[in-house]
Amino acid sequence: MSTVLLVVIGLITGALTGFGGGSAVVIVVPALTQFLHIPFRMAVGTSLTVDVLTSALVSFGYAKSGNIQLKRGWIFLITAILGPQIGIWLSHRMPTQWLGLFFAVTMILFGTNFIYHAVRNIPMVSGAASHDPTWKSTVGVVVLGLIIGIITGLLGASGGVMYLLALVYGLRYTIRPAVGTSVIIMAISALSGAVGYSLHHEVYWTAVLIVGLISMVVGYLVARMVPRLPERIQAGGIGTLLFVIGLTMLPQVV
Repeated sequence: MSTVLLVVIGLITGALTGFGGGSAVVIVVPALTQFLHIPFRMAVGTSLTVDVLTSALVSFGYAKSGNIQLKRGWIFLITAILGPQIGIWLSHRMPTQWLGLFFAVTMILFGTNFIYHAVRNIPMVSGAASHDPTWKSTVGVVVLGLIIGIITGLLGASGGVMYLLALVYGLRYTIRPAVGTSVIIMAISALSGAVGYSLHHEVYWTAVLIVGLISMVVGYLVARMVPRLPERIQAGGIGTLLFVIGLTMLPQVV
């Protein structure tokens, strides 16, 4: 039964990551803790390790279709390493219920916005700006990236969805480059967190092997398929994912 469950988790995780840059934490942590009774911190460490494997191969799929743009998003790579470590340190020193509530409400609002644009067939943005960022925008991106990284460390996710939102609303990326770029940033962020948990022996390696291998294959195939779909379909799917994540989190933090 546990093997079948891990296979299903891998299928769903790969599809979510390949389609919208979703983190494995949405599926892996609840499934491992509720159905396999894995300790929470070990479930989080396992989720982050799965994210490293899945997002690495998914980002390769997006790169093959030219949908990774790190020219202006590279700064997030630095904050993706530093931020989670700060978040993990803070997680033992402050209550996180208010932060979880803020995150849940934010996901619902942004999800609604994505769905609105998909239904009305309105592009999320007119396209990424062609000029280099100013020092003010660079500082803003650094601060935003650190905040996302800290939230990532506090909540135990790898920040894929949050980096996606930052790229779309902060750096004016269009949907597909935003997803592709956020996935590769998510891989770095997840690696930063996974190393910390593995050093404390809080990774369930059997789950990593089964879930990780399946989600890698499924995620790559979905990433290669996405460019053939209308962008409004992807925007609507991502919006639905954000909305569901927010609704799922609300009962846990209210």
